[in-house]
This record gives sequence, structure tokens and C-alpha cells, in this order.
Amino acid sequence: MGEKARIYIKLILVILVPLLYLACASTPNAVKDEELSIEIIDNTVDPGMSEPAEKASTVIEADKSTDGSAGEALGKSKKEEPFISPAPLSKDSVRSDEISSTSEKDLLFVEEESSSGAATSAVAYSGSSTPSESGLKAGYSDDNRQFTYFVNFLEQYKSVPHFPLDISERIIFDVKDSTGKSVPNADIQIKSGGKIISTGVTLADGSFHFFPSLYNKDLKDFEIFVKDLATGNRTSNQFTRNGLRQIDLSITAKRKLENRIPMDILFILDTTGSMGEEIQRLKATIQLIHLNLSSLSVKPDLRFGLVLYKDNGDEEYRTRIVPLTDNLEDFQAELNKVEAYGGGDTPEDLQEALSDSLNKIKWNKKGVRLSFIITDAPPHLDYGQSYNYVQAAKDAKEKGIKIHSVGTGGLPLDGEYILRQISQFTSGRYIFLTYGEEGESAGGSPGSVSHHTGANFQTDKLEAIIVRFAKEELSNLSDNVIEDAEPYLEATKIETEKKKQTLDTLFNMAIEELRDYSSYSVDSGTKAAVVPFEFNPEGLSLDAEYFSERLIFSAESSDIFKLVERKDIQKILEEQNLQLSGITEGETAVKLGHILNADVLITGNLFKKENSFELFLRLVRVETGEILSVTRSVIDEKLGIR
Repeated sequence: MGEKARIYIKLILVILVPLLYLACASTPNAVKDEELSIEIIDNTVDPGMSEPAEKASTVIEADKSTDGSAGEALGKSKKEEPFISPAPLSKDSVRSDEISSTSEKDLLFVEEESSSGAATSAVAYSGSSTPSESGLKAGYSDDNRQFTYFVNFLEQYKSVPHFPLDISERIIFDVKDSTGKSVPNADIQIKSGGKIISTGVTLADGSFHFFPSLYNKDLKDFEIFVKDLATGNRTSNQFTRNGLRQIDLSITAKRKLENRIPMDILFILDTTGSMGEEIQRLKATIQLIHLNLSSLSVKPDLRFGLVLYKDNGDEEYRTRIVPLTDNLEDFQAELNKVEAYGGGDTPEDLQEALSDSLNKIKWNKKGVRLSFIITDAPPHLDYGQSYNYVQAAKDAKEKGIKIHSVGTGGLPLDGEYILRQISQFTSGRYIFLTYGEEGESAGGSPGSVSHHTGANFQTDKLEAIIVRFAKEELSNLSDNVIEDAEPYLEATKIETEKKKQTLDTLFNMAIEELRDYSSYSVDSGTKAAVVPFEFNPEGLSLDAEYFSERLIFSAESSDIFKLVERKDIQKILEEQNLQLSGITEGETAVKLGHILNADVLITGNLFKKENSFELFLRLVRVETGEILSVTRSVIDEKLGIR
């Protein structure tokens, strides 16, 4: 071989070897060593515990003329898409970051799209805690928190195959003890006409969700009975279908908790061929999840379990159960046996897995019960199963089991729809894996993944989200409840945009949030009146009036509310001997709302900070005087009247 040939070969090797190395390093199914060294313990408060119906059977079929994103999503799944290697979120991604109890100076400012679709730094969402770049990313949305958004989502995509589960009317009960702390696992009975129509137990935060829309509309008057199983104390309260959406109940004794809080975590895991990466990730991080939870100042009595599922006709199993165990080594040995294979058609038999989870798993009765469905496929609804996912959701709610659902890359709309039904009804959250794409396509290869969360979602590593959800539950049973720092909207003056444009974008977003986060379902026909803003100090009167006018303009330009005829509200207040300062409370709001012929009032409180204004907007229901939702905006002082 000549000298020239040897030189050419060396050059080729110099070029090819690094390329081969990079190709191997980016293999999607490999879990990198450096990823496994991630410490997931976040900067939230360590909850150091100092003290101890009727089965649905109707399937709603898909409308074959479904259009838009729904129709596109229905035809795609991860099984048909090549794997897209996880990419870091770019600095320009549109997102709200995971919210934790950090101080305001630690908040992360991110870009938000304007109503025109053009990116602008003038208005941004602010959250906190930047997600790490390593690990399998996931986002989540809380459909109980953004209740009206979820109701509208169900209505918009109701043509996909699903079983009906009407949650459009919701009343939340919060049970507290004599010291104001949450009472978990309290026995609940709700009666109407002397008959028991709903039973269940309170969750770790003392809450119980009741959905009157599940029952005959002739039932208008109800009575709730609460029994604290630890103390035997009982309390009762009467309420009406159209009354308050949130009701506080108190028992007369102090709650009693176990010395070590039992915590069960069950993974309901799709093990068909396309789930390999998710299974490997769970194997690689289960020790970290266990370490983060067991290292709390007072350790929970922690158990893990599995319900594995494939489909009817798969050779090895349709479902397989790994019972809840407190032995991590035994659990990990069983988890390490799990391999992803089989499948073929897109739907899998999630309903059989849910039946096993609710009827064959022996859950604790005195602590916290969490479950995580992890799948990239919708369930089969065509097997004629007598026990379907709606009945499973009802049983989970009755037993106080939260079912969080994880939609992995490629999950189509019909899968998302059903997972969100299950999670919302059981007070869980919907989680979707994300590989750095922006907006509604975040969660996998663009166009292949269905999740419809708007701008309201947070992102982090999947295992970090699991840890956080578990810690939130435990914190409710301690003296250190984790308080999320509320996300807020921020408006900044930029030279290329007029003040009015920036404020209109801000208030359009704020109005959407008031609707989406309303605890009472609000439709576009809801009559609203904008009330003059309260302000502090006195010198803010012109700014308050200016911001109020821009808010009215935004409300009139959108179809979110139907604005009632504007009147001289200040004069009405004087005639009725009412004070603006009390307009958001009880009888005053009811009285003014009736005078204005409004269903809801939009009120505001404006404050001055060092270089900015702070504006809190509230949506007040006239019929009951209760505050339905609140949004916070931080506004650059340059956007004021001066």
C-alpha cells in the first residue's frame, strides 16, 4: 500500500470514529450514566411530619368527519412514528415552568406568544425552577385547577370514542379538624331525598369532589355526612345544587395520624413494544424515587406495586400483577424482568388493568394512595367488558386513590381524552412526555402527540414529577404543607410595541385565565360586568382607570364573556351606600351584580411596587358572592398612564 493511500485511510478514520461515537452516544434506548446521578430532591419544603353507583355502558363513537387537530391526532400513534431523540427545551420555548416554593427572585421568565401568534417578550408567564436538561422530560396540567378549560376541552373533542362521565357541575368539600388541618380518609356520605347517592373518603388534603351533574337534575337539595374514622366524630351540612362551589366542613376534634404514614404507589404500565424507553427509565430511576421519598425527615411507610398490561390475545399475559411491597429489592427484581414487546394494533387493554388495580390490589386504608398509568395507546372500548374505565374511576374516587396518567410520545387524542377523564375525576393530573417541541405539539414528534393544555403546563423530568406529587400528598399530613408559588403574567414595555398593544395582549391572557381557572363552568354567554379597580396608594387612581379601560376593551373584543351595558357603577355604589372595598365579598357582590344584571363581576386590586404595578383580577359569581378565580399580573411602570 502506498504512502498516499495510508494518509487517505488515516483521514477517513479521523472523520468516521468521532461520528460513530456520537451516533452510539445518542442511541435513544440507552439510559446514560450521568442521567442516573441526578439528585431529584427539589427545593420545596421538606414535609417533616411532627404529628402522628351505576356502571356506564354507553360508548360515544367517533365522528368520522372530525376535523382540525383532533382528526389529525386520531390517525397517528407512537407505534407508527420513528423515535425522536429527546432535545433540550430552547430558550425560546413557550411554557410555564414547574412551580415550587422558591422566592420571587428565583422566578424564571419565559416568552409567551402574543394573540397574533408572533413571539414577543412584552408579556410572559413566570414560574420557577428551571427543568434539568437530562432525564426523560414530562409536562403536566391540572384539569381540576383549570376546571372550565377542561370542561371546554371535553365538549370540543366529544366526538372521539369514550364513555360518558359528566363532571360539568362540581362542588368541592374541604374537611378540616379543630386546628384547621386537613382530615384525610374521612368517611363521606351524600344523600338526597333520604337516599345515599354518593360515598367516598377524603384525600390527603381533606378534599372530596362531588359532581351533581352525574345525577338526575330533579335532585336539587343534598346533605353531606362526614365521619372521621380516627376519632369517630361526625358532622353534617346541607347544600344545594346551584349553591357554593367550595364548602368548608370542620370536625370538632384534632386529627389523628399514623406514626409512619402509609404510602402506596402503583404503576399501571403498558408493556407493548413501543414502551421500551419509558420502561427502561422507570427501571433506572426507581431507586432515586424511593430515596427521595424515604429520606424525608419522618419516613413514610412506602410500598410500590405494578399492574402490567398488554392486549387480549398477547402470548405471555393480558395483565400481570406485582403486589404492593415495602421491599425495594424485591420490587426492583420484578421490575427488571419487564420487557416491552407485542402489541400491533394501537389500542391496548387498559380497562382490564384498571379492573385488576381496583379489585385485586390490597391498598392501605389509613394513608396515601397514588397510581400512575403510563401508556402511549388508548384503551380498547370494543371488548364488551362489564367493568370499564368509568366504573374504575368511580371506585378509585370512592377509595381515595388518585390516578395520575402519563401519555407518552405518540398518544392520540382519543387516548388523551380518556386518560384525562380518569385523572380529573380521581383528582389526579395528566402528564405528557415532552421532547422540547413548542406549544400543543410538545410531547413527541411534531403532529404525532395529542395534548391540549394551552400555555398552562409545567415541565420537568418524569421521575421528578412523580416525587413531587408524592411529596405534595405527604406534606398535607405534616406541619409543613408545600405551597406552590402562583404563576403570574408579566408585561414589560418594549420600544417596538405601543403600550396599548402590550396591555391588550396581557388582558386577553388574563381574561382567558379567569375563565379557565374558574371553579364554576363559565361559557361564552355568561354576562360579565367590569367593576372599577381598587388601588393603593391613593395616587394610583389614573393608572387604575386606564388599566380598567384596557381590560374592558379586551373583554369586549373577545368572545369569552358577554359584557353587560356599562353604567356609572360609582354612582350606583353611592346610591346603595356600598363601598368599593367590599365589592368582592358576599352580599355586596350579589347586590351590585343584580343591579347590573350580570352573572359575574370582574374586579381588580392595583398596587404599586418599586418599578412595577401588581394587579390582582378576580372573577366573582353574583349568585353566591364567591370568588371563582384569581389571576395576578406584574406590569412594568412604563406601561402606566405617566
